[in-house]
Amino acid sequence: MIKIVSGFSIPIGPTIALVNLCNQLNGKEHHCILYGPDNWHMDKCKSAKINEFHPESGDIIIVHNIALFSVTELYHLQNKIEELRKKHISNIFKCIFSKHMHWLRKHDDIKIVLSCQENDLFPIRRLNYTMFDKIHYVHSWQVNYHKLKHDHFVCPNFCNPLRASEHKPGKVAGIIGSIRQENQTDLSIEKALWDGMETVILYGYLKDPVYYYKKIVPLVKKYPGKIKYAGFIDDKQTVYDSISDVYCTVCKPWSFVKKECLMTSTRYHGPDISAMPEESLTNHQIVNIWEKELNL
Repeated sequence: MIKIVSGFSIPIGPTIALVNLCNQLNGKEHHCILYGPDNWHMDKCKSAKINEFHPESGDIIIVHNIALFSVTELYHLQNKIEELRKKHISNIFKCIFSKHMHWLRKHDDIKIVLSCQENDLFPIRRLNYTMFDKIHYVHSWQVNYHKLKHDHFVCPNFCNPLRASEHKPGKVAGIIGSIRQENQTDLSIEKALWDGMETVILYGYLKDPVYYYKKIVPLVKKYPGKIKYAGFIDDKQTVYDSISDVYCTVCKPWSFVKKECLMTSTRYHGPDISAMPEESLTNHQIVNIWEKELNL
């Protein structure tokens, strides 16, 4: 069985990517389950909570955003469990997953793949990455960024089918992505308003409330009635139908936002990201790459 395990399953880009991967693999009749600590993914694909995860002989385990370092960690878990439960949920999940790692390394018929959906937010070099059979990157830019000498493959995430929006509003900007310091949402808002946008809609999961109240709320007060928070919207067609422009500040070569803007006739204002060959792959070609790399 293919088991995808993630340190979070909230409605942000990496979770959506894993949901799509799970659905695509099941669509090709490969038994796949996504395990996550949150509830959002539970009705999006064949899924389960992390406490239901158990590795079994013959499993292919795709790991995302779980800081695994060494199997020796399991010998100290009992003394640290109370402390770790007060920290971020990914640390909690690390404890649950680490309990199985000693067992996993005893069985050569278990394959473990690390899926890298981020860069600085999840520095692979700080992990014991040699414990993974392969590393999956979603963009070749990540290979150059991490500079690891380890077996890997590059395969983009699946792209949702979108069409050109027939009726676009005028001067309505959208900022798409989770709201957190790293995405510099506040700078995107100000850029949109400086360009004369009449309304700015925030489409994204509120991942960093402290940043939101420190940086975004003052802008809401400064520009009354112009900034609206819509939160995460699962239907991307609805999102792009509601806006004329998209603004972003941070360069993320693996992001589909620029591509989705082209598909929906939405004006894109952001870093100029050079297209790479893997970005032209169809969903059918992408799932074929996964089948090849996982030896399915």
